[in-house]
Amino acid sequence: MLRKSLAIVLLVAFLIVAGSAALAAEKFREVPLELIQLMEKQFHQVWTPAGPSGEEVRGAGDLELTAEEIEKAKSLDLGQYYFMGASLDMTETLNRFGMNKVLASIGKPEISFMGSNSIADQIDQVTTLAGKADEIGFVVAQAWEAVTLGPSFVELAKAGVPQLHNWTTPAGLENQEYYIGLVDADGYGQGAAAAEILAYAMGYKGEVGLIYFALEQWTNVMRLKGAEDTFAKYPDIKVVGKAGFTDPSQSFDLAIGLLQKYPEIDAMWGTWMMGVATGAAEAVLSLGRLGEVVVAAPDLGGKAGAQYIADPENPIIGAAEADCIEMGENSVNAAIKWYLGNTDIAQGYFVSRVYPVVKANLVDVYNKTNLEAMGELPQDVLDLLD
Repeated sequence: MLRKSLAIVLLVAFLIVAGSAALAAEKFREVPLELIQLMEKQFHQVWTPAGPSGEEVRGAGDLELTAEEIEKAKSLDLGQYYFMGASLDMTETLNRFGMNKVLASIGKPEISFMGSNSIADQIDQVTTLAGKADEIGFVVAQAWEAVTLGPSFVELAKAGVPQLHNWTTPAGLENQEYYIGLVDADGYGQGAAAAEILAYAMGYKGEVGLIYFALEQWTNVMRLKGAEDTFAKYPDIKVVGKAGFTDPSQSFDLAIGLLQKYPEIDAMWGTWMMGVATGAAEAVLSLGRLGEVVVAAPDLGGKAGAQYIADPENPIIGAAEADCIEMGENSVNAAIKWYLGNTDIAQGYFVSRVYPVVKANLVDVYNKTNLEAMGELPQDVLDLLD
C-alpha cells in the first residue's frame, strides 16, 4: 500500500512538472520552415550597407573567377602565401577550406596557416614576413586587434606584401597600395536574422536583453545594429538591457546580471554562439528559467551549436549562419583578381551571405555551410531532431 501511495505521489508530481513544462513551452511559438525559407530568400542579398570606410559591398558573385581568369591564374607565380589567425578554430578552418578550394582550382598548393597566441606573437610574425617580403605572394590575416597591430600591417604593406583582412581592417591600412580589402560576413544580416527568429518566437511582444562585443570590430558593430534595428520595428518588443564584453567567458555573468535585473526578460540575443549565446543559455538554465527565456545568435557554431539548437532542453532556438567557406573563397578570388590587374578590386569590402537557421532547417543549413569542411552532423544531434 505504501509503495502504491508513493507511486501515486510520484505520478502526480510528474504530471504537475510535465504540465508546468508544457505551459511554459507554450509561451513561445516554434519558428516554421516557411518563415525561414522566406527569410533565406531575403538574405540572399547582403544587408550590410557598406564597409567601415564606406566601401561598396561586393558579394561572391562579384568575385567569382571567370574561365579566362582561372587559366591566367594557373601561370601566376604567387610565391609563399599565408593565412594568419589564432588557433585554426572552426571559423578559421572553414575560411581556410574555402581558400584552398580556389587555390586547387588554379593548381596551387594549399595556403599555410600561421597561428598565434597573442597580439605580441602576431606582431613578431608580421615583422618576420616583412623581412622576406620579396618571397611573399599575399597574406590573408585575422588581426588580434586593429589598433595595436595597425602599424605592423602598415609596414608589411609598405614592404610590398599584398594583404586582405578578415572581420576588421588594421588601423592605417585603408589607403595603402598593397591593401586589397576587408573580407567579412553580412554582419547586419546576421544580427537581424537572429533577432527576427526571436521576435517571431515571442509573438512580437516582450522584453529582450542583448550581449554584444564591446570592442570596435566592424562585423560585430553591424551585428548589433542589425539586431537593434530589427527589434525597434516591433512596438511591443522592448530592449530592456545591454551588456558588452571583451572576453566571451564574461557572458555567463553578464547574462545572469541582466536576467536578475530584468526578471521579465523573454529573450536574449548574443553576438556569437560559442561562449556568448551558450553563456546566456547556461545562465537561463542555472536560474531555472528553461521555457521562460529563449536565446539566439548571429552564427551557428558548427556541430556544437547545432546540438544546442536541436536539444529541446536548451534555450537556444536559432542562429544566423555566415558562409565562412564562401568567405575563404572570396579572399583568394579577390587576391587573384588583384594580381591579374583588376583595379576595381583594390580597397574592397568582400561579403559572404547569411542563412537563418532553426530546428526546421538545421540539417540543410549545416550541410550548405559546414559539411564540406567539418563532416556530417553526429547521429546524436540528428536523433534530437526526431
